[in-house]
Amino acid sequence: MKIREIRGDHSQLSTLNSQLLTLNSQLSTLNSQFSIHMKKTILALLALTVTMAAVAQTSGLHIPSEKPIRPKDLAKAWNNPEVFCLQLFFDEGDSAYREVDLDLLDSAYMIAFDRQNPRLYTMTIEAYGDAYNADIMRARVESVYRYFTMRGREVMPVRYAYNPIHCSCHGDTVELVRFEVPTSREVYDCADLPESRKILMPNIQLSNSLLVTFRDNPIECLGGNSGCFLPAQDSNIRAYYTQVILKKGSIYSVQNTKDSCPPPVQLSIEEHLDYKQMVDRYFLVPHHRQIILPVGYVVLHSSFNRKPDECQYMTDSIYVRFPVTEEQVESGLRVFGKKYTSKGPEFKSLPTKKIKGGPVLMIQGTINPTMFDTIFLAKRIKEDEVSKYLYPADSPTEQGAVTILIGGEEKYYKPFRINNKGEYDFRKAFRSMLRIIEAEEEKLGEEANNTFRNDGDEELE
Repeated sequence: MKIREIRGDHSQLSTLNSQLLTLNSQLSTLNSQFSIHMKKTILALLALTVTMAAVAQTSGLHIPSEKPIRPKDLAKAWNNPEVFCLQLFFDEGDSAYREVDLDLLDSAYMIAFDRQNPRLYTMTIEAYGDAYNADIMRARVESVYRYFTMRGREVMPVRYAYNPIHCSCHGDTVELVRFEVPTSREVYDCADLPESRKILMPNIQLSNSLLVTFRDNPIECLGGNSGCFLPAQDSNIRAYYTQVILKKGSIYSVQNTKDSCPPPVQLSIEEHLDYKQMVDRYFLVPHHRQIILPVGYVVLHSSFNRKPDECQYMTDSIYVRFPVTEEQVESGLRVFGKKYTSKGPEFKSLPTKKIKGGPVLMIQGTINPTMFDTIFLAKRIKEDEVSKYLYPADSPTEQGAVTILIGGEEKYYKPFRINNKGEYDFRKAFRSMLRIIEAEEEKLGEEANNTFRNDGDEELE
């Protein structure tokens, strides 16, 4: 039997029954990967071969093939087929599908709209007949179209499917995606068609029938972009001093979908890099056991925030750049950001680079979107180095005074003294960390380095 169609007549009934028994036996040994409901669908389709044998013009489900599909390959062929067709015949003068065809319509729906089916089908509904009955053919097309909309309780055919995606936050995962099934509806006058268009396969004529074709086409179903990227393009966010450089998708990206895009991100930079304001209200970088001296910081405010435990695969690919002096670089200044550990958040030194090639010398730290918070320019020192950088203070209430635990004892220090001229005095080691530049020497603005290139940049140890 050519298993390209599910139909029969009285002369074939005994043969079909025999083949049905054979196929039932083969189905019991199918690999466990086939879903149980799909096996039931295939059995139902095969059973229709017998129940519909007496129908003069027999509707059927077909897998287009130039060669007949062997009975032993039938079950495999119906497991998530790439293309399959539903052919329906109507009573003369009637535009409503027949009650006997409901099982076929249901079976087509179960295959094409099954959430477990990885195929993402488009759907074409085509009526083939004569010009004089074009109106009734159009009514038949609309009748079948309404069937698929009513099954989904929507105004158009809508599909829900488990869709594999790659997400910068969750890695390779699966989401439940919803999309309107791309559907076309056509009516053809067979008198205007070439002979090749009048058949589906050898021995299957299209004249006076309606054909619904399902084709796997993820791009058309999900959209040409099949994903989203935040930011949508390479971007550079500026404050007066600071630059935040974001590559396309560095905040969030998801590919092979169209339904997981958050709204556009709003990112702003709050700067605290003026050294006079910094030392007037001096404080240490928060850390429960290390001494980290800051000389400035920025706060990154973003409308898109992720908790650290939400994003296991987020990479550090966002650059935060600060203008510095050679003296600051030589002092060992680094970029510090909030990292999340099993013990909670801690400010840690980030991989820091000296950016070459621009009119303004800059250093760069690399972060990810879970670190949209406070970013420090700072240096970690040891207990025995404190007096090399800071002056002793008499009490914690002195201007700029901080409390540091030295040898288990609290001691007070401050970053500056006021000399006889009313000017700030700094320890030499601390002064080298500060960006002290006269206003006329500033060369910021559009001249600042605006490139993603890291060629020749120097990794600071």
